[in-house]
Amino acid sequence: MTTETQDSIQQAEAPPPSSPSPGTMIREARERARLSIEDMAAHTKLARPTLEALERDDYQALLEPVYVRGYYRKCAKLLEIDEERLVAAYNARVVPRALEAPSKLRLASGTELGSSSRLPVSMAVLAAIVAVVVCAFIWFARDDQETYPLPIVGEPSLPGAAAEATPLPAVPLENLIVEPTAAAEDVQPEPTAAPLAQGAPAEEPAVAPGTLRLRFVETSWVRIDDAGGKPLLNQTLGAGAERTLIGQAPLSVFLGNAPGVVVEFEGRVIDIKPFVRGNNTARFTLPPE
Repeated sequence: MTTETQDSIQQAEAPPPSSPSPGTMIREARERARLSIEDMAAHTKLARPTLEALERDDYQALLEPVYVRGYYRKCAKLLEIDEERLVAAYNARVVPRALEAPSKLRLASGTELGSSSRLPVSMAVLAAIVAVVVCAFIWFARDDQETYPLPIVGEPSLPGAAAEATPLPAVPLENLIVEPTAAAEDVQPEPTAAPLAQGAPAEEPAVAPGTLRLRFVETSWVRIDDAGGKPLLNQTLGAGAERTLIGQAPLSVFLGNAPGVVVEFEGRVIDIKPFVRGNNTARFTLPPE
């Protein structure tokens, strides 16, 4: 961040003590959701230093206010806090100030341009003429290049010599017929597995109690805790991934993109639609209460 950008942000008057800062609101909501900074970074796609600066209310370490408001909106959607209240708390503390244009501009040659100095017009005209001459030279030089045809494969190397084509010998049609190596009746069919008896159900493998299987149709962040609060899985997984966990029930499940995950518990597919919120996150326990 340049010095001019840092100077363009000035601190407003401190709000009343009853109004918490936006950083305090984000940190308290993150702790209530039992999320770490790494979890926030994985789901919001924001860098860890940026999230830490937001929680510290360190506005000098952040970008322009228009970008910072976008960061607050991402955090508000994940943590399910009032988005407008969060942005309003930020606006009450930071007031953008328009940048002032520099009075003088220093060129590479050391000359300072201001209201009393102008770039000589003759230098600009001369540069345009040189550019036109160089382009014209390159164009005509390309047209003057001679092209040479590539030799045709099979032409005689000596001039005047006629290329003689050697005809291929005729092959009788009966010589092209391939005799079968074995008679059809000599070919024995491969043995196949004996079919199951009609009406006998196939045995399903037993599933251990507390087995949780996740199949990811879309990219999603997921956190699984067992009954003792021990994290079993805390990761962002892409489409096509699968994870199978065994833990002490009840299991606490938190999905960042719930519609993109198929949940199976102890061999049964769980309908998680009733737990999906407006931002596509879902929190529930298994087995369902």
